[in-house]
Amino acid sequence: MRALWIFCVFISLIFGVERPKKEDFIACFERNKASILTYEGMPAFALSENLLAVLKTPNTKLNKYVKYDPYLNLYLVRTDFSLIPTNMINEQNLTRNDWVGILDPVNPQIGHIGYLADNINEKDHLDFNSKIGLLNSPCCNMLGISLDKGDFIGNRYLKHFMKYNDPYWGDIGIDFIQRENKIYVGVVRKNGQFLVNDEVVSVDGEPVRDLRKLNEKILFADRGSTLYFNVLRDNQDLNISTMVFEKDLSHFKLPDNKPKPPPTSFKSNLGMNVNSALLITSIDANSRASIAGFMVGDKILRVNNQIITDFKTLQDILARGNDFNVLIERKSNKLPLNQFNTGTELSNTNDGKFQFFIRLTK
Repeated sequence: MRALWIFCVFISLIFGVERPKKEDFIACFERNKASILTYEGMPAFALSENLLAVLKTPNTKLNKYVKYDPYLNLYLVRTDFSLIPTNMINEQNLTRNDWVGILDPVNPQIGHIGYLADNINEKDHLDFNSKIGLLNSPCCNMLGISLDKGDFIGNRYLKHFMKYNDPYWGDIGIDFIQRENKIYVGVVRKNGQFLVNDEVVSVDGEPVRDLRKLNEKILFADRGSTLYFNVLRDNQDLNISTMVFEKDLSHFKLPDNKPKPPPTSFKSNLGMNVNSALLITSIDANSRASIAGFMVGDKILRVNNQIITDFKTLQDILARGNDFNVLIERKSNKLPLNQFNTGTELSNTNDGKFQFFIRLTK
């Protein structure tokens, strides 16, 4: 795959960048269509052998996913089946003259990359009308995920997106601006070491000349890592080391993908509450359960000869039938018969508890 990419670059340098034909990108679609999916009704794209980027669409929500990223509007899904991802290349290596295409089996869209966004609040942009799809080079390598309105999400963002299980983006509490080809501190949000109008000379020993690259160096930095800045302040050189922390996402209403705790009780429409230990915790007055003779503290063991081990099973049985023989266990001090010598035979478990059947009807 790398050799193919080098060959394509070599050919383009020798012969110029000729506009590819639609048939070229249709062939790319046939080659890469296994990495383009629909997942629970939403467009999805394979990022690795078990990771999917699923584009959130209006009025839809996934039930199970690793994370949702509000900046990219993507769910990250880990699949239990194997995926076939398209080989990814660096969209930053392309020029305005390089052709790109959005894959389609009939009518791929072809054009150029317009510009790459300076920050995560913006989107990379194409110079042609676009649709949701897989953005490819003429050599069938993935450049990103195309969106509508000419936008796309480049691979550099997708690679960071798939790296973490939470929607993490790096931040140092500073917003930078560019003036006359120089980078300055524009806004200090949460960092006492910088001042507005500090000129950024270098970061980690590398000269800073590109606002986008500076922002992305921070965005893609590992959580808790340290960046070393050299700045000019009032014509004086200053060295500043600052730790990267998590970008604040509190202004987004993020969907909750944490598993809900299992229920600990349920209420039957027959008038009794049962907890996870299958003990009756309350009974409604004049309900079917009350009339049948159930009492608080009774433990349900069996219904219609089916052993009950959890209240989900109990719920299902009570929902399906109309007439039930319920085997319960009751403490002897709650038995009305313990005051009388009636000769009634009950099953004594030798621990102060008795078992007997109660008939329950709807």
